[in-house]
Amino acid sequence: MTPTPAILVLEDGRTFAGEAYGAVGETFGEAVFTTGMTGYQETLTDPSYHRQVVVQTAPQIGNTGVNDEDDESDRIWVSGYVVRDPARRASNWRATGDLGERLAAEGVVGISGVDTRALTRHLRERGAMRVGVSSVDTDPQALLARVQQSPGMVGADLSAQVSTPEPYTVQAVREHRYTIAALDLGIKRNVSRRLAERGVTTHVLPSSSTLDDLLAVNPDAVFFSPGPGDPATADHPVELAREVMRRRIPLFGICFGSQILGRALGFGTYKLGYGHRGINQPVLDRTTGKVEVTSHNHGFAVDAPLDTVTDTEFGGVEVSHVCLNDNVVEGLRALDVPAFTVQYHPEAAAGPHDADYLFDRFVELVEKRAA
Repeated sequence: MTPTPAILVLEDGRTFAGEAYGAVGETFGEAVFTTGMTGYQETLTDPSYHRQVVVQTAPQIGNTGVNDEDDESDRIWVSGYVVRDPARRASNWRATGDLGERLAAEGVVGISGVDTRALTRHLRERGAMRVGVSSVDTDPQALLARVQQSPGMVGADLSAQVSTPEPYTVQAVREHRYTIAALDLGIKRNVSRRLAERGVTTHVLPSSSTLDDLLAVNPDAVFFSPGPGDPATADHPVELAREVMRRRIPLFGICFGSQILGRALGFGTYKLGYGHRGINQPVLDRTTGKVEVTSHNHGFAVDAPLDTVTDTEFGGVEVSHVCLNDNVVEGLRALDVPAFTVQYHPEAAAGPHDADYLFDRFVELVEKRAA
């Protein structure tokens, strides 16, 4: 079969030629790169990648195919997919299908044969930017015009687009110990699995939920999930976090949830140049002095002072975790209310398990309240 030509055009005009991979068509989004060598299925189905065109820096993708167990949500969320060398044949005992066929079946427009090293270096130097991928119109100037008309990520309010429309419950494994209300801003399945292993039953609630909705499940604690978009637009979750903290209900936020809690505590947020995406980011846990290798997927961060305790409406707050690559705030800890956050992904699907203890830390907060 003759391959279908495709092009990728960044908003600054840089163009890459390749072949259609997945669905034939045209798509737009924010071009970002991820450095993970494994876990492409989890990446594709992570709601935090909504409206992003993901560039895989690992040169060969698709080797292990796809399966029915590793999805982090009910669908693929990336708006486009860029790889250098798609595997010609999947080889893994767990595989139930081919990656390219899965992309095509879900209408995900991709491109292969791209020099992803050059593309990644360009994004690292110039920053994440809007992009278009097309296998139906290979005129670079025409596609560039459409790219420049497409929406950017700053100011994008996306969490409601990926949130569950109806509440659902993930039961604790073995003995039930505690109940948690999780605000779904783009939750990954592995969060609920990690909590279930610790005897926690999780009620996953839509992003539009009110305080009364959260309290209706009689929670021992509240969790704010990861998700996509600009945290500066998320006023409803921010106010909800404030109400939870005013009631001194234990509260934990991951990634987008960390940014929401950061805003609720009075800090600002800002867009990173090209973000952190991958499963090899070194983070210092200041409470223990340990360095963790961690999984990341964020393009925004909290603007908080690194070396001082900040006085807020809810008492003192300190930065608990810092990225050792660039000193980005990777976690906050409230000293006077039971609340803390991390910017990265302790559920790490796929990725290292160095930070899995944070779910234990969350359960310990609940235990202290119950004592």
